[in-house]
Amino acid sequence: MLNRSISRYISLQIALLVSAILLVFYYMITVVYDWGLDDSVHYFMVLEAECYIEHGTPAASNASITVYPTYDALPQPIQQAFGNQTWKEKELYYQSQDDQFFYLMPYYNSSEDQLLFILHTDYEDHDNEMVGLSIGEIASLLALAIVVLSIGVIRNLGWSVIKPIKALHEWNHQISSQSKTTKSVDPIPDFRFNELNEAAEQIRHSITEINQRNDKEKQFLRVLSHELRTPLAITKASLELIHKTKSQLDPKLANKLNKIERANTNMCATSEVLLWLWSDDFAPFNTQRLNLNEIIQLEIENNLYLAANKDVTFSLFEHEEFIEANPVLVQIVVRNLIRNALQYSTDGKIRIDFQPKTGLTVSNPVAKQANPENGVGDYGYGIGLYLISTLCEKMKWECVTQQDTEQFQIRISKIGNNTTNC
Repeated sequence: MLNRSISRYISLQIALLVSAILLVFYYMITVVYDWGLDDSVHYFMVLEAECYIEHGTPAASNASITVYPTYDALPQPIQQAFGNQTWKEKELYYQSQDDQFFYLMPYYNSSEDQLLFILHTDYEDHDNEMVGLSIGEIASLLALAIVVLSIGVIRNLGWSVIKPIKALHEWNHQISSQSKTTKSVDPIPDFRFNELNEAAEQIRHSITEINQRNDKEKQFLRVLSHELRTPLAITKASLELIHKTKSQLDPKLANKLNKIERANTNMCATSEVLLWLWSDDFAPFNTQRLNLNEIIQLEIENNLYLAANKDVTFSLFEHEEFIEANPVLVQIVVRNLIRNALQYSTDGKIRIDFQPKTGLTVSNPVAKQANPENGVGDYGYGIGLYLISTLCEKMKWECVTQQDTEQFQIRISKIGNNTTNC
């Protein structure tokens, strides 16, 4: 997204508008001036023609305007400048030569039943002889006045509109960056305009609603934490007591006990990570030096029952890799990676590799046509990849998955730090 400032945008738009107005204004004032000049010349030439027809002599007050009874009576240079053409009565014709301007107008002489011609001669530098300002100087002064007025408008907009908008932005940034409860939200300052005040009210209402929902979620998590941990702890303690008499149990009951113990272990681990992921406690976990190879081998042994009806083998890196990380989080990630690979793998080889630069990679073969009924039932499974991606996002680890018709691969890089191998 582009970084755009509303003040710069409004200023730029006004500047463009003013520039366009100045260009149009300068053009129009010169055009209107020429129109006015032509109309004035036309008026006095018609006046001279009527005076000539009525009295037979031109008016003495217009020495620059001369009436000729016929076209042939015009001076030879004028005839050469205009040439022979079809003349229209009272039409003003224009030509220039050197530093002179010639206006020629045919006029019907009813007493002679023919056209007479009125010639007006003007000079290009007549403005220099006039007392006062030229049309160019007048247009420039008016343009300067428009620029000054435009600057004043921009400053007024900046003071009356842009400044309150900036204040709203700063206020929004301030209250958004602070961790406040519902009761501690500051009163809304006056942003001058009703629309901005309504927007601020909506912002504060949204923050208040978010704070209320966060409070409810925190309370819910505290209750849920107690309600989950207590029965799970009781179940785990009871299973440990029963496990001591496992040798006296019937083999079928012993197999059922194993499934219950695995389900309880998985439920405890999953509930712990869920409660941590959806809590506001962002305190970092304690870390220690871990042997990643041993953790992976242990999780493979604990979850091999998922591949009881499959011909699956593992290809695991043989060298020992030590990482600095929290053991619980690493165990959760590794357990879900192994379980996901076993749960959805078809017959073949599951490859597990670790490289300091690329991270931990797990790939497993998949059937060309997915078969959700694999004959293995397991409680609490189905959110493994979601837990992995969410946990990696919170721990700033990179999680990338790739899948084609024959293989699924997941790679987690930046897992732990201070990686060393032996």
